[in-house]
Amino acid sequence: MQPATTLKRGACALVALAATFAVACSGGDAVRVSGDVDLLPPMPTLPAAVELKKVVPVEPPTPPWAPKSPEWSYVLGVDHGIRTDDGGKGAFLAPRAHGKHNGIDFLAPVGTPLLSACNGKAKSDKRGGYGTVVQIVCKLPDALGGGDGLYASLFYAHLHKTNVPTAWTAVKAGAKIGTVGKTGNASGPKIKPHLHLEVIIRESEEAAREERHSGLDADAKDAADRFFELIEDECLKPAKFQTQAPNIRRERRADPFILLMCAAKPKPDLTTPEANELRAAQAKWSAHYSAKGFDVDRGPR
Repeated sequence: MQPATTLKRGACALVALAATFAVACSGGDAVRVSGDVDLLPPMPTLPAAVELKKVVPVEPPTPPWAPKSPEWSYVLGVDHGIRTDDGGKGAFLAPRAHGKHNGIDFLAPVGTPLLSACNGKAKSDKRGGYGTVVQIVCKLPDALGGGDGLYASLFYAHLHKTNVPTAWTAVKAGAKIGTVGKTGNASGPKIKPHLHLEVIIRESEEAAREERHSGLDADAKDAADRFFELIEDECLKPAKFQTQAPNIRRERRADPFILLMCAAKPKPDLTTPEANELRAAQAKWSAHYSAKGFDVDRGPR
């Protein structure tokens, strides 16, 4: 007789007699079950634990930005970026023996035409270390303070020649006012030819005309505060335009490149100077500025 295991009616048990036999319980009479049957279902395989990753919000792309209906002009017929040579660095607020650089040195060969940035009044002068200079006074674009009566005084220095008289005379944006030179303290061999350009914000045309581009003037604070508030809202924020310098402001002085990009028509494309001595002195705008609404080396389009 074959070995077997009997389950009485109503009982529920399992007994393993050998690797080849097994018995299951049921609600009826004893049942003999072959040992090759799996009585218990296999345990389900649990899925591997899912690693939760932190969701980082994706910043939407910045749409292309350019000033609306610009009336101002770029100040040179070419663009070779910023001067940086053995004579010093030409970026806004770059270190100087006397403190900080109040303007920007636009690298360019001697004789390069200089253009009026805006419609306004201009006069020329001789100013010691600045050499031959031209001062232009213009009302700011309405969106940047012109609507509040604010004016800018633009100071072009180290000119080779100028056709602007020494008395105030009307000029148009884009008109030739002179040529790049090496006059004043730019005459040394270590300093490459460039336009030194400064911008000062004033509360009226009269105050802008009286501006000497030296020292401090507490009367200009409110006008400058208003201008920087407006340029932040109208240009810097929407274009995500910023400088690597500590600031775009020094008291009443503004970064000239910031103002030109936010107010002027498209500038010439940045190009490499032909002369080897100038190539070595070139710093691209993208080395000092960044923007998501436009390419800073090409300017807004």
